Amino acid sequence: MDMSESEEISQDQEISSDEEMMRPDITDASSVNGDGYSTDSDYSEIDDTENTESSVEGLEEMKSTTEEELGFDHEINPQDDNMIQNNGYVPFNSDNCQPPQLSPRSEVESVSSTNMPLEINDRASDLLMAVSVGSDANKKKINEMAVSAMDELVRKCLAGEPLWQHRQDCDLEILNEGEYIREFRPFDASLGELMRIIEMEDPQNLANLYESNASTNGTQHKPMFQRDAEKNFLQTEASRHIGFVRMDATSLVECLMDVKQWSSVFSNIVSRTTVLGVLSRGVAGNYNETLQVMKAEFHMPTPLVNIRESQFARYCKQIGPGTWGVVDVSLDSLFPYPLVIFRRRPSGCLIVEMPDGYSKVIWVEHVEVDNKFVHRMFWPIVLPGFAFSAMRWVASIVRHCEPVGNIISTSLDSATIPRNGKTSVLRLARRMMRSFYHDNSASTDNFWVRIHLCDGEDFRLMTKTIYALNGSPSSTLVFTTSLWVPAPPKRVFDFLRHGDSRNKWDLLARGYAVQEIMHIIKGESPENRVSIMQVNSAPNQIEILYLQESYSHPTGSYVVYAPIDILTMGMMLGGGNSDLVNILPSGFVIHPDGPLRNGEETRGSLLTLAFHIMDGSSTEDYLPAADSVNTIQKILTETATLIKTALLSDNL
Repeated sequence: MDMSESEEISQDQEISSDEEMMRPDITDASSVNGDGYSTDSDYSEIDDTENTESSVEGLEEMKSTTEEELGFDHEINPQDDNMIQNNGYVPFNSDNCQPPQLSPRSEVESVSSTNMPLEINDRASDLLMAVSVGSDANKKKINEMAVSAMDELVRKCLAGEPLWQHRQDCDLEILNEGEYIREFRPFDASLGELMRIIEMEDPQNLANLYESNASTNGTQHKPMFQRDAEKNFLQTEASRHIGFVRMDATSLVECLMDVKQWSSVFSNIVSRTTVLGVLSRGVAGNYNETLQVMKAEFHMPTPLVNIRESQFARYCKQIGPGTWGVVDVSLDSLFPYPLVIFRRRPSGCLIVEMPDGYSKVIWVEHVEVDNKFVHRMFWPIVLPGFAFSAMRWVASIVRHCEPVGNIISTSLDSATIPRNGKTSVLRLARRMMRSFYHDNSASTDNFWVRIHLCDGEDFRLMTKTIYALNGSPSSTLVFTTSLWVPAPPKRVFDFLRHGDSRNKWDLLARGYAVQEIMHIIKGESPENRVSIMQVNSAPNQIEILYLQESYSHPTGSYVVYAPIDILTMGMMLGGGNSDLVNILPSGFVIHPDGPLRNGEETRGSLLTLAFHIMDGSSTEDYLPAADSVNTIQKILTETATLIKTALLSDNL
């Protein structure tokens, strides 16, 4: 490894230092949300009191100093009533659209719920579960299940054909269910017929899934197993993926076993997680033989795909020198529920130490799930197991460990930006992404309502409350919709992330010049980056600054951004405390409209638009006023129209 690579690793480790927590003493149930922060009052984030106090005391001085050093002139944009404040969104006149009817109960449907009775019920269930797992009899049963699950996981990780079949039509290694039953289930006569049915009609045979079952405009998909999704039984999803991670095996094991680190690294998949109990703390000062019982929600970044919730045991074992296994297995056989809609078969990863600080990760994701509540638009990627595949889990851990490059700027003098300025910008971007993942999921933390509009279209809406440093509350709106666009994911991603094309879809930048004034590349691909976008209405008139992060992967791509005022951006580049900044992320998620085939992109994309804006007319308990809903409709419909029009044009 050369010196530059060593420097990059050290920079990345420094930037991620706030996530590398001490190993927690978790004797009681503790809950962590999608941002990786505990929801228990006595289990708080890293103590940053001194940093916060010093930042508050020197806030005005720092802003003034960094403006002059970085070339920001506070006189360019005088503070007036029409200036866009941090995270603000310009309202639109909506005279051309009739206000939607919000009063009838039938017009507003709850998509996911977090009202108080359900939350209390959920906590009571967690408490009961935590008490139950503590009995000696249950501890023994859970330990036996975990040991058996680890044995199965290791065998599944190391096996080849015929247990695993590499399917060229979706670029995944898929489990052969018939072979799995032969090898891992006690065989009896009743399984013979089941195996015969599986071999005749493999539920993961996707070869002809889309050719004859998708409509011509791509907005209505009817997979051949639509009848399976509509019936009340569990479908099997099982895939395997191998990746190489820029982290040593011991640190990677800690990342998976520490609930705060795990929920942070996989915040694009994990909405909430709770440790219900620790049955074994391991030996030899590491996580070997550690066994804990957990509850977690797994999500996609859209409220149109319901969460997958599971209570499971997580067990870690050192298989051999430099080789570790971490396995999850559901506990519903010990703690039965009236209705099981999601079950984790032995799933997890085998971690093998490699030279130069790398690790080889073999990930197996094996679940049974009821998909009948998934919106039909997402059936093409959810039903085949592509959306929650092992590939997505490996991509998340690989991305977390990627090296971070230096600041590259076209208009700022990079030499004047201190090292902690880069750290502050990256931390703010990381918090922006986590907030975006969580706010745009079907997590039980989010109360979505479905608004039917006058033209037959609908969207999902949620009200939230944010708090300023002085504790004063402000109401915000999160709203989202999804649509099919006739363009490959890569084309859509490049169009949305580039500053040159932003004024073709951003309603606040229409007719203005947009340029990327600074970026930091994350990983090997230059398209995965954190950027600062500047919108100018005139050569010396800055209208908006955007903090933006873009990330592309075959399982899903993101372009997420938030408006930041000039003074705040100057403070961040000067090394200010990013925790003092309220940030409301908006952006796009681009999914392929089906599994990848032979490494080739799909011809269409599933595009999710999501916005988070300030709104003074609503609270968390009430829907916004009709004029606010009109504004929401206008933002969504006009943005979607502009994007589709530009993508259909040859001149991007």
